[in-house]
Amino acid sequence: MIDLLNKWMLESTQNFNIIVGITAILLLGSIIVLFIFSKKMGQPDERTNAIYLKIISCMFTTQIIMNAIFISLVDHNTEYFRQFFLLFQGIVFLIGAIYTVGQYRKEFK
Repeated sequence: MIDLLNKWMLESTQNFNIIVGITAILLLGSIIVLFIFSKKMGQPDERTNAIYLKIISCMFTTQIIMNAIFISLVDHNTEYFRQFFLLFQGIVFLIGAIYTVGQYRKEFK
């Protein structure tokens, strides 16, 4: 899968720009959602600190899994390994944003 994506990005600069754009939108959108919902949760106290700890734990676990995937699947001959690494970081923040929305709905609604 990663080799196919790497070959597809090597075909033209437009394909490369599509991946960079998708990664940027994914990362920035997830960070914005995390920021908005952290502001909605209010000032830090015992309850919100526990929620933040769950969110960070989920993101850290996802980070470890994504790094393992990155190390095992991305070959050293891959041209755009930095873009794959940033894509995996975007996925980590997306998982964090999804988990934050779920925790907010569960705890505050």
